[in-house]
Amino acid sequence: MTKEEKTKQAFEMIEQGVKDVYSSDNFRKYLSCCSKFHSYSLNNTLLILAQKPDATLVAGYNAWQHNFNRHVDKGEKGLMILAPVTSKITQLMDKSDEDGNPVLDENGDPIKEERVINQLRFTTTTVFDISQTSGEPLGTMSRFKTT
Repeated sequence: MTKEEKTKQAFEMIEQGVKDVYSSDNFRKYLSCCSKFHSYSLNNTLLILAQKPDATLVAGYNAWQHNFNRHVDKGEKGLMILAPVTSKITQLMDKSDEDGNPVLDENGDPIKEERVINQLRFTTTTVFDISQTSGEPLGTMSRFKTT
C-alpha cells in the first residue's frame, strides 16, 4: 500500500469514527479516549479509538526504546496515526506592496515573483500502546514524553 493510500485510509477511518462516535456508548468511549490522549488531535484520537479502543498510552517505536527503556513486543501491529509534514516549495505569486496591494507592470498586469512557502500535508506514522510493549515500569506521569 502506498503512503497516499495509507493516508486516504486514515482519513476514511476518521470519517467512520466521527459517524460512530454519535452513538451513546461510542461517545462515552470517545470521551474516555480523549481523557487519555489529550495531547493528540481529534483525528488521531479517533484513529486510536478505532484501532485499539482499550489503548491507554501510545508512543512511537523509538520513543518506547529511548524515553522509556521499553521495547515493542514481537509481532505487535502498530496503530496508524497522522503526522504533519512541512515542506518548502517555490511558487510563482503576484508581487504585493507593503499594504498588500498587487504591484502592476506598465500594462496593468500583476508582476509575478517567486516565493518560498511552507506547505503542510499529512502522512501516516505508527505508534504502539503500552500494552504492546515490555520493559521497565513507567513510574510517575512526570516521565511521560511521547514525542
